[in-house]
Amino acid sequence: MKLRIGIHTCGFPRLSRRGDNIIVENAMMGIGFHWQRSYPLILKGEPEFLSSPENGISLICNIEIEDYLRSVVSSEMNPDAPFEFIKAHAIIARSWAVNAYLKSRLPHQKDSESSISGETIIRIYDRSDHTLFHLCNDDHCQRFQGESAVTAKAEKAVTDTAGLVLTDRSGKIADSRYSKCCGGKTEIFSICWQNRDLDYLQSIDDPWCDLSALPDMHRQKILKSVLKNYDRETTPDFYRWKRSVLPEIIKNRLHLDFNIDIGVPVLLTPVKRGPSGRISLLRITGTEGEITIGKELAIRRLLSDDCLLSSAFDIDNGKDRFILEGKGWGHGVGLCQIGAAAMAFHGYSAADILNHYYPHTSLTHIND
Repeated sequence: MKLRIGIHTCGFPRLSRRGDNIIVENAMMGIGFHWQRSYPLILKGEPEFLSSPENGISLICNIEIEDYLRSVVSSEMNPDAPFEFIKAHAIIARSWAVNAYLKSRLPHQKDSESSISGETIIRIYDRSDHTLFHLCNDDHCQRFQGESAVTAKAEKAVTDTAGLVLTDRSGKIADSRYSKCCGGKTEIFSICWQNRDLDYLQSIDDPWCDLSALPDMHRQKILKSVLKNYDRETTPDFYRWKRSVLPEIIKNRLHLDFNIDIGVPVLLTPVKRGPSGRISLLRITGTEGEITIGKELAIRRLLSDDCLLSSAFDIDNGKDRFILEGKGWGHGVGLCQIGAAAMAFHGYSAADILNHYYPHTSLTHIND
């Protein structure tokens, strides 16, 4: 199975050659998040230029799925992470990729969408707005940082799990979502994306991602072994966090993202929350009107130029600023990377980890 991967770049792609490899000198990662940066991405073989760029992407990498996974698993986590965790991640990364490949062969249905109904705007960000390629190289899909990211441990995990995917009760490839830290309880699909839910993406209590009770040395050891260096730039207190947001930030983002002016925001009101506490509808009341925004990622981007860690937060509507007290990092659906790593540190197997985060699924060989 060969995948087409769109490569985000800072401006038009700048390429150089090193032996048989092509280097994309200005590849981008973490677009719209606090770890956004440009970096060199090494590709096997010749890339392909799109005559009509899609979503700003004009460069395509054609790659065998197992080679793609070697890089994805290495790009998502450090090689020091427990091996059973890395194996579990190889399986869900393969499931995600195969799911996207199979979906691309069906009549296209755009999953990312923006809709306006009265004073409510719903904006959904999902992977399936890609039409000229299966997946992109950034967190929007899965991190793919090329050959230079590949580690021996990740390569072994991909080899040891070759062909293994998660399937649901009907035998279909599972839509195996995952995020960095659920904050103690995972979320359901419909809070973040389309209005449907899957029985294997339930909201479950997850005590594993809370490392706060551990001695600081032990906690730092786990985080250092799991998180990439740019992920460790995030506050180590992402399990519980606090953020101050100025009304002007929200006013500017409303204008920039939605071309809306409701005056100066004075009140933030959660309209709908998921089981994990993540807000999927947020009402913003201003001096000249009000608007309700959804879903989860649209809210996180609205309240911060570098994207809030999650939408699981309580709000103190102060006189000159909003104080947000939140939990977790990411959408919280499916596997929690911090929790899964902690499970592996405590001796749980890859199968145990997958059973915990994806109930009602089975491990299946893709050729079965």
